[in-house]
Amino acid sequence: MSRGCVFKALQKGANVLLIDDFLDDDQCARFRQRILNASFVSGSSTAGGMAATVKKNLQLDERKAGKVLDEIRSLILAHPGVDLFAMPEKLAGVMINRYDEGMEYGNHSDSPIMEGVRCDLSFTLFLEDHSNYDGGELVLEQEHGLIKVKPKIGSLFVYSTGLTHRVAKVTRGSRLACVGWIKSRIRDQGRRKVLRDLNAVLGAYMEKNGHDAVADLQLKVIGDLIRMWHE
Repeated sequence: MSRGCVFKALQKGANVLLIDDFLDDDQCARFRQRILNASFVSGSSTAGGMAATVKKNLQLDERKAGKVLDEIRSLILAHPGVDLFAMPEKLAGVMINRYDEGMEYGNHSDSPIMEGVRCDLSFTLFLEDHSNYDGGELVLEQEHGLIKVKPKIGSLFVYSTGLTHRVAKVTRGSRLACVGWIKSRIRDQGRRKVLRDLNAVLGAYMEKNGHDAVADLQLKVIGDLIRMWHE
């Protein structure tokens, strides 16, 4: 993905990111074949506290998942759009879940710590096309209203872990996705946004003027802030 494409993806929301072509058709088909040939178990075992009472879905048995989860982790960590938006240090709790007809996950907020890792951002990688199921929207409660997310297959959605959210009941078909959590190199959401904005300014400047002394100064400022804020 080019720098310009990354900026366009980031403009879809200040605190959320949707990359609607994260996986291409061939990648989706290969992952789906391997996932759907494996066995699923009840997903309630991975929900803690009150969340366990509202979680009704299935989860891929990790013992039989092969290298699927490792490959998805690598793709997420290597993607320039994810890097610019989330600045990930590591991922935690990565799993494949499936919602068949009648299944849902009621309102909840995710744990701040997964596998000993601080969770700053959550992600959902959609592995079933939205035309193949009804319901199943990812619904997030934000200060200024609800966000409902149900993109095409191969889309990746990243959002703040602290948001209350739910997966609406599936009324037809099955919803398949990979979910997980991100520890950012920059803990504070506001500081991440400052760095994203500065990178956007730098990209726009370089498209117009090329790499010159002003661009070098902007790069220096970004680097200085990263050193100040990195944890």
